[in-house]
Amino acid sequence: MEHVDKCASVLRHLIADGQTDGIPLAEKAIDELMAATPASRQKESLSNVRSVVQADRDAVAREADFGSQLGFADTVNNYIEKLMRNLA
Repeated sequence: MEHVDKCASVLRHLIADGQTDGIPLAEKAIDELMAATPASRQKESLSNVRSVVQADRDAVAREADFGSQLGFADTVNNYIEKLMRNLA
């Protein structure tokens, strides 16, 4: 769970910043999570991280001025979904 927490922490920070130049850092954090997680637990780990990203996205969506943060969270979610489809 340590790797999931580390990845989620990085993603929270990047979502809060909402800059598109952070996308490679988000993908790197997720890729590092995948590399550190046994294959049998990768889907569960991605699901846990996706829950964190979705919660942050939903919180941002409730704000009046969310702009780039919402788009960033959606991009991260799309990347996670792509990885999960490849695991299925």
